[in-house]
Amino acid sequence: MIVSVPAACAEQSADRPARRRTRQEPPPEATTEGKTAVSLETAPFVAGLASPDDLRAWYEVAVAVIADLPGASIPPYETYARQLLQTASHQGPVLRRGAWLGGRLLGTATVRLPTEDNRELAFVTVGVPRQNRRAGVGTRLLQAVLPEIRESARSKLFGTVEAGADGEKWAHALGFRTVHQRCTHHLDIGATDPARWQAEPASGFRLQRWTDAAPDDLVHSFARARNAIADAPLSESSFRHPVWTVEKVRTYEAGMLERGETHRYVAAVDERSGELAGFTEVAVVPGQWSHCRQEDTAVLSQFRGLGLGLAVKAAMMRWLTADLPRLEQVRTVTAAGNLHMIRVNAQLGYQTDSTTAYVESDLGALDALLAPSRGGLRRER
Repeated sequence: MIVSVPAACAEQSADRPARRRTRQEPPPEATTEGKTAVSLETAPFVAGLASPDDLRAWYEVAVAVIADLPGASIPPYETYARQLLQTASHQGPVLRRGAWLGGRLLGTATVRLPTEDNRELAFVTVGVPRQNRRAGVGTRLLQAVLPEIRESARSKLFGTVEAGADGEKWAHALGFRTVHQRCTHHLDIGATDPARWQAEPASGFRLQRWTDAAPDDLVHSFARARNAIADAPLSESSFRHPVWTVEKVRTYEAGMLERGETHRYVAAVDERSGELAGFTEVAVVPGQWSHCRQEDTAVLSQFRGLGLGLAVKAAMMRWLTADLPRLEQVRTVTAAGNLHMIRVNAQLGYQTDSTTAYVESDLGALDALLAPSRGGLRRER
């Protein structure tokens, strides 16, 4: 299945610890092996109209899928359900479908449709637990979302899978190409020597930090610094980093607050000009104190080679550990070709979990392959 883990999966609730799952084989009675896609029905899923049982079923499917991802943490039900209730992300609308067999949810599909950047792409997440695979569930879900993707005038589908695992093999069999790879990393705070986080900025730079909204006197140079992330390698991917403006920065900040997230920033400021040279960003959900996620880190090209990336990320770790005593782990992803940032992460104490493959397919090719007349699949309900 095409798997893109929700942001909330890196967090946990204060009153219920996040669970870490290891790979395990399904109980024999749960398997759908031998059943065919002909018996499946798909239906749109709107969390705000769903019953408590259906919400719980979506959560259990998510838990089973996340359990297959090395090192991933299981989100508490309340966090996941709150995310399901969102019908749009900061990028655009979110559409969901479920695949059912005899009243049992076997898999889910989520489509995100960017409305500004990357408008030719549909970001697709198909989640099928291990015990329900090889029965046509993922393919049926993918087929079911194609009409909505076509109606939204998209030309390509884009998703992520664990490299070398079932999801990538399935995607390749359907004609998807692997176009990019990223490494996932985690930093266990209790197992890491804080001496790793003592790096200071080079002479002529000072550190400045803020929460959620960039200071007015820095927001213009912050937008320019955000655009420096576009230098990160994207391999053959059609995805393009957004072009950041002050307006886009403020829209993004408002969107994160609407989602209930708190974003912390540490920046290196050039004391000669008073402008940002680089920054790092971490997202925290209030009440989810043991896990957080590292977002973008970028340094403008003219300031690279001075150790500013390491300095801002080290300062962030000092801030987080001083402010959030229950924080246990930080998770991040880095382009597999970004060897410099991978080395910086290693200096800070991050360990690599796995490699994520980014896969892409033309809508027309999938339409031709998955046309209902070719598969003889049952109509949607």
